[in-house]
Amino acid sequence: MTGVRELECTAAPTDRSQLRFLRPVGGMPDEGESGRIGTGQLLRLITRQLFACPVTDDPDARPVPDIARELPTVDNGGISADGRTWRIRVRPGVRWDAQCAREVGAGDAVRGLKRTAHPLARPMRPYFGALIEGLADYYRRYDEEFGHWEAHAPALAQFSHLTRVPGLRAEGDTVVLRLTEPANDLIDLLATGYAAMAPREYDYYVPDSPELYRCNPACGPYRIARQLTPGGDFVLEPNPRWEPATDPIRRRTASRIDIVASPGDQPVDDATDFGVLSWDLPASAARFGGTGCSYYLSATPGGAAWSSAARRALSWAVDRAALAEAARSAGATGAAAQHGVLQPGDPGAAPAAGAAPDGGDPSTARHLLADAGLTPGSRLVLAVPAGSRPAVVAAALANMFVRYGVGVVTVSAGEPGADLTLHEWAPRWAGNANRDLLHRIWPADDGAGDPAGVATDALRALDPGTATTLWRRFDRLATADLRLVPLIVADWPRARADAVATGVARW
Repeated sequence: MTGVRELECTAAPTDRSQLRFLRPVGGMPDEGESGRIGTGQLLRLITRQLFACPVTDDPDARPVPDIARELPTVDNGGISADGRTWRIRVRPGVRWDAQCAREVGAGDAVRGLKRTAHPLARPMRPYFGALIEGLADYYRRYDEEFGHWEAHAPALAQFSHLTRVPGLRAEGDTVVLRLTEPANDLIDLLATGYAAMAPREYDYYVPDSPELYRCNPACGPYRIARQLTPGGDFVLEPNPRWEPATDPIRRRTASRIDIVASPGDQPVDDATDFGVLSWDLPASAARFGGTGCSYYLSATPGGAAWSSAARRALSWAVDRAALAEAARSAGATGAAAQHGVLQPGDPGAAPAAGAAPDGGDPSTARHLLADAGLTPGSRLVLAVPAGSRPAVVAAALANMFVRYGVGVVTVSAGEPGADLTLHEWAPRWAGNANRDLLHRIWPADDGAGDPAGVATDALRALDPGTATTLWRRFDRLATADLRLVPLIVADWPRARADAVATGVARW
């Protein structure tokens, strides 16, 4: 068995090129919070993907080649004419920091995608499973095999090696993917940390086990030097196998990185002096596409707001400017009215013709509410997802309906009897994440004329111009449909780098 040397780095940070990050005591969340690091941020330091998102504040930026040599296209032979077969060549010269250094290969990409069967990657199963031929069946067989007991590493490895996925294979230095249908957002999905390359050492250990963290080959600019306790603090040091010339995405500006627990909201030791880091820079207040957190209302079938007249009345009654101000007062770094289903700044976002003004229109709204049967004294039950941010939006909504004499009572999401549901949607990945919007937020009633059909065509379109045209049509239809009443988009703070002696620590 080969592995990574476990090094002891006990010296405390002594210069400004060394960073200390904070994480909650209970473990690292998937996404970093303000002042704290998340799992995805840590993985970006030690792993690589076929494609990755560059560090930029351009909300229109798309992933670029990372381990891949180039972006596959129909013209360069990387994508077949029908859009269903992708051939992605792996960049040479990228090495794993194993005891016997070796190049990262196409098989590592295949292994990484198969590992999305593990429960830790369950949020991405609906996307990869729907697109790669045979992967959904692989997930099903994985659950049948291991869902009833705690599997050990040899059984997991044997299952992975012996269970074939027809749409996923390695041919020399090329990853070959066969899709169930064309998907112009596949690169965005492959740029997520869930699709990170996986070395063969991963087969020796159960995912997310302490043993794996002690023997975890890296191919990014850093490697794990020490994990103090299971789920505890990390120490990262420069990976000596990493070559800047083979990594077009990341930089290495710190000589050491500590990731330490922060009890409550209080920083520990001198963590504040060293700054915190993120690779998701906030967009400007006017450009939220793919980076913001959107809020919508949907009506419960049969409830007091189910009629199209009621939904239209709600859209005109909402003071989006006041909602945005409430979000900013609660800590959002930016917030704006959202009048379309797609986030402002999304290339497919279509300006809503005849939309209500940002501040709403109380005079028009009163007439529309009365026509919909929502007269003074009426009551609406609003289901709100857990979390302080949706609670802020829900409280502001309740306050603004007081002026119409309509009471709003909030309950937890999932409780019966709700007339309305407040939805919070932050894209699960950068770039084109509209597939995520459709999967998690769009009401799945498959009614006649469902705009989701147009969105499906947009995701399949190989020509970027055609895709954008279809997304604009979807946005116009979906916004007019009002099964989702758009409210606001907010940019909540995320951890980001402070300047250090060697420059701003951004990868």
